[in-house]
Amino acid sequence: MPPSSASSLPVLMHHYINSYPNSIAVAPQRFAEHCRVAAEKGWRGVGLAEAEAFLVQGAPLPARSFLCTFDDGYLDNYFYALPILHQYGHKGVMFAVTDRLEKADTPRASVEAVLNGTAPPLPALDAPVATTDLGYPERRDIFCNHGEARAMDAHGTLAVAGHSAGHLGVFTGPEFTGFVQPGRQVRTFYLTSYGRIWGMPAFSVKPGLAHRAFLPAPELIAAITALVPQDAAEAQAFFADEAGPRALAALVAGFQGKMGRMETDAERHHRMWREIHQGKVDLEAILGHSIRTLCWPWGAFDAQALALAKEAGYEVFVTTREGVNPPGRAESVCRFKVKDKPASWFITRLRLYANPLLGRLYAALRL
Repeated sequence: MPPSSASSLPVLMHHYINSYPNSIAVAPQRFAEHCRVAAEKGWRGVGLAEAEAFLVQGAPLPARSFLCTFDDGYLDNYFYALPILHQYGHKGVMFAVTDRLEKADTPRASVEAVLNGTAPPLPALDAPVATTDLGYPERRDIFCNHGEARAMDAHGTLAVAGHSAGHLGVFTGPEFTGFVQPGRQVRTFYLTSYGRIWGMPAFSVKPGLAHRAFLPAPELIAAITALVPQDAAEAQAFFADEAGPRALAALVAGFQGKMGRMETDAERHHRMWREIHQGKVDLEAILGHSIRTLCWPWGAFDAQALALAKEAGYEVFVTTREGVNPPGRAESVCRFKVKDKPASWFITRLRLYANPLLGRLYAALRL
């Protein structure tokens, strides 16, 4: 006989719910299939508050419970995921990057219109990659605005929780490969606090809450921006003329040994505190209530980031690691990435991660 209460909570990781092919996208039709079959087989997507109580206090949950999560705050979560979850009796949570949320306070469609299918169609949700005037593909995701995040959270089907202020990376050292120039860009989160500077050495970028930052010398940046036009079309012309890259390489070579420095402990503390604490403060102001769950950007963090997040008032910490989630384990919540695969695949993963023994074994084999 199956257990009456959950011994492990499967946590699902989604990003995009749209029809544009991507390794982290699930088409709305497929997502609906997952939700429908799960409901038919007795599974229920629980709300964030229920999951928090299970993970923090060890409060019981019915067997065949799961938590459906969506990273970043994309508008397709509102237009596609919300009504599908509601239709099949499931709930979930969207982790919002607050700096990416659009500032408007008026939803593009009410929750009621989204739920009853009368919301206006938004074709751009399924066409997030556009061709720039220079002929390059560029990803242009649409994020929820403040009004949509607030309305969705208040409705109760899809809660909203933290995913940091900017989801920013950091440069990790003076080594670089090539230079930043106009071209193909189909990633959403790849920037540091420096944004895009044409001609900047392409330093290695890694998650900002898990690494100390390398700070390029202000003199280097000033010299680069004086040489390389910062208008995209003009920058493209600069790199198309072999004299341009040659002059840039010579300029940067002149900074050998003085490219920049690693941030100090105080600078690192300030940067990470802003990313963690300000993101929480801003999101709480948007929603009108406190939040207690943080999803780490890229799933990456270190001991200092965890300490700062606890100081900021977070109690539940969500990662990208696969594994099981027994009651009372809130500090390192595991998830599995949901793929655009048939419901049989999806249900198998739910069963695996609802079983502590099988889930641990399967996650270990995946490492």
